[in-house]
Amino acid sequence: MKNLMLSTAMMALAGTAYAAEGEMFRPSADPMEIHASDFIGKRVYASEAQLDAENYNGVQEGWEDIGEINDVILSRDGSVDAVLVDIGGFLGIGERQVAVDMSAIKFVADDATAEDLGDYFLVMNASRANFEEAPEYSWEKTEATMETKAAEAEAKIEKGAEKTAEAVDNAADKTAAAIDKAADKTEAAVDKAADKTEAAVDKAATKTEVAVNDAVTDPAAKTERQPVQYDGYAAAKTEELTAEMLTGAPAYDANNEWIGEVSELILSEQGQITSGVVDVGGFLGIGEKPVQLSMDDLEILRETDGDDVRVYISMTKEELEALPTFDK
Repeated sequence: MKNLMLSTAMMALAGTAYAAEGEMFRPSADPMEIHASDFIGKRVYASEAQLDAENYNGVQEGWEDIGEINDVILSRDGSVDAVLVDIGGFLGIGERQVAVDMSAIKFVADDATAEDLGDYFLVMNASRANFEEAPEYSWEKTEATMETKAAEAEAKIEKGAEKTAEAVDNAADKTAAAIDKAADKTEAAVDKAADKTEAAVDKAATKTEVAVNDAVTDPAAKTERQPVQYDGYAAAKTEELTAEMLTGAPAYDANNEWIGEVSELILSEQGQITSGVVDVGGFLGIGEKPVQLSMDDLEILRETDGDDVRVYISMTKEELEALPTFDK
């Protein structure tokens, strides 16, 4: 059976098989990988019959051409969650977009072109009716869901704050009553009670200060790298990231200086992002040096009021240029 090769002209986030093995860079592509630039635009076939082989001689009877791959949805752990398929219509007219789980698509080698290792079919065990009944994929719906969840979280925080304030008020009332009662006793008893109260207050204040400091501590401060801060940008959300959005994103070094752009993302046959390729330096594509980086070294920011994407690398331009050249 043919080996399938998949690489991409896009960028994404976080963790990969190569990082797990301790290898940050590699000079060439793996023969079992596929170019995402070739993957996007591939036709998708639906077969109601089960696929009982890994390779077939050409398009089989009963395979229905239902559309083409339009984009790829990535998760923060570096996996391909789903692909967007344009189905229906003629020459793009009347098409609608649906999201298909990556695990539902099978890669089938084409025996009719055995000499071409990169020739394969994308086939799903489904009918055209399944696609016609599938819900249309909508970014607006995703954003509305996120806003609803954010509002629910904010309501819970406010409710908790109200309960805390009420508990503090009750405690203050009880303390005041106790002080008034103590004041009715002899001067010696009052002085003694005052000494104990002061000691108790100091101890409680110390505990409260520690608790507050623990509560407001920024969890990100415990990580090895502080999040990148840039005016007008915020860390990109997983559900907002697509292959089209990340392709050609500008890259900046540890000094916030432009050093190149993302040119490729390496995906495994299982859809996991193994590493990213950044073209460093050069001018208009001349003199650029492609280097391969672990996803742990990349942080993606998105414009808060727009679609602009930036990629930050915790290395200087000189350090990047000292890395081995990635062999495409």
